[in-house]
Amino acid sequence: MQWTAVKSNWPAFVEAIMQRWPATQENDLLALDGDRERFVTHLAEAEGLARPEADRQVAEWLQGAVPADVAMDETRDSENIRASAAHIPVGEDVYSDDKDFGSETPQPRPIGRDS
Repeated sequence: MQWTAVKSNWPAFVEAIMQRWPATQENDLLALDGDRERFVTHLAEAEGLARPEADRQVAEWLQGAVPADVAMDETRDSENIRASAAHIPVGEDVYSDDKDFGSETPQPRPIGRDS
């Protein structure tokens, strides 16, 4: 993943960062507002690391995929919905197969059943 993705979705990444580096605190991370240099400095201080080691750990962390809980964070709902449109072929009616999933009107109860 790219740092620009982390920065633009910083609040969603805070929990994932706290899981990866347990000595970090939520309020401190939120105050950093996605600034990588400030984050590396904060990480080095919080975890008791040399700054180059903290920078290496952040670079290594960036090699991984976006965590699922970040990708599905509620703050990204609109973005995810827009992105899902890329998987619908041109001209396809997304509602055309609704009939395959049953009627939306309530059905009468079978004779002899109370529930």
